[in-house]
Amino acid sequence: MYKAWYCTNPTFRSNPLLTSNNLTATHVMVREVAASDLDSVYTQMQGEIWSPNGEARQLIKSLGLSHTSMSVGDVIETPDGKFHEVDSIGFREIA
Repeated sequence: MYKAWYCTNPTFRSNPLLTSNNLTATHVMVREVAASDLDSVYTQMQGEIWSPNGEARQLIKSLGLSHTSMSVGDVIETPDGKFHEVDSIGFREIA
């Protein structure tokens, strides 16, 4: 399973200082996603896919978040424990 982490104070830009060690200071894990790759996770985490009728609204609010769709600056954790930040084009692996 992949894990989707959303930025708690999104700037919708990548963060060159972000690491897996400081991830929990700026991000919260939203949900686990069964997927085959990073692109599939990104697609599945778009609001119109996983919350077409506002089903995720309460979850997003309870986590202190303001966005339902995965965006630049959010992070995907792969099943093997690697972390990838959503970038303006593609993904950037973070250490």
